[in-house]
Amino acid sequence: MNNSHVLITGAASGLGWGCAQRLAAQVRKITLCDIDTDGGHRALAQLRQAYPQLSADFVAIDLAKPDQIDAASEQLRAANDPIDVLVNNAGIFPPAQRITTPQGHELTFAIAHLGHFRLTAGLWPLLQAAPRAAVISVSSLVQKNAHIDLSNLDLAHGYSPIRAYQQAKLACLLFALELDRRLQAGHSRVRSYAMHPGVCRSQLGANRTRQRGDGLLGWLSYWFLAKGMQFYGQTPEQAAAPIELAARGDYPAGSFLGPSGFLQYAGPTGICEPGLKAQDPDLAADLWRISLELNQIDWSPHEG
Repeated sequence: MNNSHVLITGAASGLGWGCAQRLAAQVRKITLCDIDTDGGHRALAQLRQAYPQLSADFVAIDLAKPDQIDAASEQLRAANDPIDVLVNNAGIFPPAQRITTPQGHELTFAIAHLGHFRLTAGLWPLLQAAPRAAVISVSSLVQKNAHIDLSNLDLAHGYSPIRAYQQAKLACLLFALELDRRLQAGHSRVRSYAMHPGVCRSQLGANRTRQRGDGLLGWLSYWFLAKGMQFYGQTPEQAAAPIELAARGDYPAGSFLGPSGFLQYAGPTGICEPGLKAQDPDLAADLWRISLELNQIDWSPHEG
């Protein structure tokens, strides 16, 4: 991995930052991507100070905004530096009340799935230019209990924060496994993996204020969960172990990696079994088709 270029979304904090710290001593370059410009530049400064041999850069990107995704992709393509590892990590703690993007998409799904789908397509020439690139999609344990209704992806009916999070993380896993099928069918050098971090300490939702429509009990539950996530579980750097092993190619392409300890909360990395919904190739193919339509793009990774 010594000559590798790694790009990480959601890299200013949490799992993305833990991933950057874990890989910094092993690679040539890390590109941090995040909506948090101040946090991204702080993370960049820390990387450069701690690892002076590392080439590091920051690209501001809001994965809920297609124009920003396209601008970032164009900027990176213009630099003509092949990407060896793309870590699709960015996500949000779903709001208590449904929020949609200007395109009408539920925000959690738009960032975690649609945005990463579009970004991966936009960076595809740089991934193809690498000797053996890896696309690593971050899912979650919650995908096992997730339900996804392709006619209600924006959750116009039946929205709840946990349903939004489950659907988004299932979509991430479906994307990774369908991308693997297409790459293997086309005999591509690019590999696709999915991972989940088990239980990882996170700042997700920590700064969220009470919103109109929040019930008191619902808000308190939300607040305690967000606070608990800051202190309970693996450190982000520990939780990023499956990303490192996927990047190194220690597991077969198409693997879903995560902790192998009790309830997969923590422990050494192993291959995990996706939930039943994630194992449905027809569902994955349908989601792929819809994702192309919603993004209004044409992308066939198996053809190149």
